[in-house]
Amino acid sequence: MIEVMDDPVSRTTATYDRIARDFDARASRSDGFLAFRQRFADAARGLVTDLGCGPGHDAAWFQEQGLPVIGVDRSIEMTRLAAARGVPTVRGDLRRPPLAPGSLAGLWSSAALLHVPAEETEPTLRAWWATLRPGGVLGLSTSAGDGEGWEPVPYDTEVFRWFVHRHPDTLLATLESAGFEVLEQEMSTWNRTWLSVLARRREV
Repeated sequence: MIEVMDDPVSRTTATYDRIARDFDARASRSDGFLAFRQRFADAARGLVTDLGCGPGHDAAWFQEQGLPVIGVDRSIEMTRLAAARGVPTVRGDLRRPPLAPGSLAGLWSSAALLHVPAEETEPTLRAWWATLRPGGVLGLSTSAGDGEGWEPVPYDTEVFRWFVHRHPDTLLATLESAGFEVLEQEMSTWNRTWLSVLARRREV
């Protein structure tokens, strides 16, 4: 990683605007991830949001399963790609979802929290908790590890994204503190090490 003095979220958003079409074309999913996504969909029967939806692959799949869905992303180019797949999209910040409190049966976020600076983890998770209805389900997949910093895009090394690698024990404890009951967790390796968590909004 190299050190770049820039706002991590704004610069990462600009990078996704630039690489949106290449990112879309290169998107892939492991069998384990697909099974995890299915378990989330089975648990979340009602309105779902995909926070950090990117080009809309997961959100479009949720629609195919009969789930009403709203995609949210900061990148205008990503929201355009998601909308082209027929996904209702809102341009917004996943740290402060532009959604009504208690409106969601499920909140899905895959490979998006890993761009949120570490010190903003708990406020972000509390904002997510607020959007879920009582008993609402969270499906979260994010990078596991330690440290944060800039990484060049492998297929466009002139631009960078901010990555945060969260220690699993720390993230699980933060989820509990933010009001979630962790139902399941699993680690997997697919181009990096991932922690996938299925959790439920707990009343606090």
